[in-house]
Amino acid sequence: MHTRMRAAITATAVIGALAAGISPAAAGVTECPRGGNPGGGQRCTTLSNGVLTVAGTKDGKSVEVDYYRKSGGSLTGRVGWERAGRNTWGAWKNMNTTPFHYWQQWKTSASCSPFIGKLQAGNNTYATPPLPRC
Repeated sequence: MHTRMRAAITATAVIGALAAGISPAAAGVTECPRGGNPGGGQRCTTLSNGVLTVAGTKDGKSVEVDYYRKSGGSLTGRVGWERAGRNTWGAWKNMNTTPFHYWQQWKTSASCSPFIGKLQAGNNTYATPPLPRC
């Protein structure tokens, strides 16, 4: 289900988007580099119809999961995250509009455990590589 594509983003663009308060996906991230580490304090996965990213604060007190959908048909899904084997999910949403940015941010307790961003669509769950904290 995952496609492997070369990076079309730079760490500078991602850092600039984060500094401006814009999520990387909203800034136009449409591909993820091999290995899922574009820099800028995030991890990502390129899916056949978009990009899934996870970003968090250095102290581990906040996490944001973004799904930038660039193509596809009917889809109902939800974003979420995993830490230390525990999943937290947002509400199910109609994600039929493309291109479109679906995201959610959560406050968490401070921890050095890594974040894993997730997208659940029907019976399928997609995940980012772990984002180390601390």
